[in-house]
Amino acid sequence: MEKYVILNVMEPGSYGAVQFVRDRRSEQDFTLKRVECLDEERANQALKEALWLLELQHSNVIRYKELFITWDRKISSVMLCLVMECSYLRSLSSAIRIQREKGEVFKEKVIRRMLGHTVDALAYLHKQNIIHRNLKPSNILMTKDLTFMLFDFGIPTVTGDELKLEKRIKENGKSWMAPETLAQRLWSEKSDVWSLGCILLEMLSCHLLDAEESLSLLRQTRQDSSPIDIITFPDLSYSLRRMLERNPETRATVWELTRTPFVKECLVQCGSPLSGLKKKLPPGLTGALSEEGIEKVLEFMQNFSDVEEGQLSGLEYLSVQRDMSSRIPQALQTVLSAMGNHLDSVEVQNRGCRVLFQLLITGLEHSLEEPCLYTEEVTSSVIQAIRAHSTNEELLSAAFQIVLILSRNETSTEKIGGTGGIQDIVRALKMFPENRDVCLSCCGALWGLLVNKHTSGNVSTAGALEAVITVGETHLDDWELMESVCAALWSLTLRGSLREKECEDTALTLMHALRTHTKRQGVIKYASLALASLVSSSELAAFRVLLAPSGGSGVQLLKEICLYHHDDPEVMENICSLLNEMVQYDDVIPEFVSENVKEELQKIQIKFASNKEILLLAQSALSKMHN
Repeated sequence: MEKYVILNVMEPGSYGAVQFVRDRRSEQDFTLKRVECLDEERANQALKEALWLLELQHSNVIRYKELFITWDRKISSVMLCLVMECSYLRSLSSAIRIQREKGEVFKEKVIRRMLGHTVDALAYLHKQNIIHRNLKPSNILMTKDLTFMLFDFGIPTVTGDELKLEKRIKENGKSWMAPETLAQRLWSEKSDVWSLGCILLEMLSCHLLDAEESLSLLRQTRQDSSPIDIITFPDLSYSLRRMLERNPETRATVWELTRTPFVKECLVQCGSPLSGLKKKLPPGLTGALSEEGIEKVLEFMQNFSDVEEGQLSGLEYLSVQRDMSSRIPQALQTVLSAMGNHLDSVEVQNRGCRVLFQLLITGLEHSLEEPCLYTEEVTSSVIQAIRAHSTNEELLSAAFQIVLILSRNETSTEKIGGTGGIQDIVRALKMFPENRDVCLSCCGALWGLLVNKHTSGNVSTAGALEAVITVGETHLDDWELMESVCAALWSLTLRGSLREKECEDTALTLMHALRTHTKRQGVIKYASLALASLVSSSELAAFRVLLAPSGGSGVQLLKEICLYHHDDPEVMENICSLLNEMVQYDDVIPEFVSENVKEELQKIQIKFASNKEILLLAQSALSKMHN
């Protein structure tokens, strides 16, 4: 809180208190919401759940700047703080109050723009499995040009605290809640749709009713549909009835709403791509002016940023350029703008990711400063593309290649890991285990994120081990992919906490990789590192190494590897590390003695007499065997 000056404090709401603040350094004004949490554990859980707010990029959703936890000494409570870019904008509730006081109806344009913008925003959120949970007029902001924006999202840990909820939410605050939310504390995408229906009904009736009568009307909708009878326009009445179905099973989803005539008209008027009508280039223009060079193409893309076909032609041109080193910052911003404006277009996301990859690689090759390449916007755009098109294999392959590059950077790694990026990888691997390109990109990205020390140890890797092992079993003969599989398995073993069965399955997959790709240095390197990591904590894994996949001797397999790679210090160091970990188990030593491992280690000592690391490992293993 020290970085902000408090300018004004609002009345506490259902889930917390709102303050208008100013950043001391930038002197920018923001809205800061403080949510009281039961204890530090709940606060940390709420913070973890809320991190996705930082990823939201939509013209009808307020941007979140940062989240943090602080301690309020006055009330002795842990507070979750959410900083948003929405200071001093008027809320829809204020507009409704003014219309009520004047006794005037809302203009049809206002109704249509509110509905179009809100449906567009909810579609964006629901496509990413995000529920607003707190949709009501005071949480919809509006600008002078009638742009409506959602903010003040509910967070599961906070909204799920029933005792706090009963104290916090006044009876009036429950008026926009769906029947199943009030009765069973169930939130879903359809509870958001119910809330939108209540907001629309209040806007349509506020000129006829005072505040209490209006809220009573909303509460009545939970009992019967008679309040909707005041709406005489058929298409609007139909859409409203679909939103206010008391049974959530039959209530419309936001996607079904986009197909109703009235909502579709609203989307067209707002220029939403959900309307199915896409903007066209002016007559005479067919695409980017590629013959005039990269600068003109970038200018063209900026001038027609809302026209999908214009962005596609520009991205196509950029994708075949071999040297954009002098235009990287400008090109990055233009590509990110295209991806942000056309998130619904898989073609734009796909081409955008491929151009982003080229730009990042070029930037690294030319030693461009990291802050230019690893921006928050780059990371957010890639994550959003992955989540918006999670079933498109070509896009996933391209996007996770970028994630691997981003994993080089501390800030990007923290952001990807902290906002569920590991689980995005796991989902892709489970969905497309047969797709070589997807698996190659995903395993590389997983390795890159997990070996980075800035990836929190609390990041969930649930399902990752099983998914990677499945890929290894499916693509065992593909040495390049198996190198990535072994690297991913190594990074997972470094996280620790593997069950014995997981250790055994992982060791078996790694031994299969060694047997199948004995001559491939990359496979040997990562497989031996992973096995050494496994064996250091699991005796069962050590015994799994003793038995080769074909049923022969695992030690003989390791000796074959040593024979083939006898001049490679990196391979020999990793093998010595594995042997050193294995001899820590007394029951392994007799097998080593019978397989002449001692003599093999002595040869390695002589061969690499000047390599301190190898000498120490070999000496340590020999010392243990002598004892």
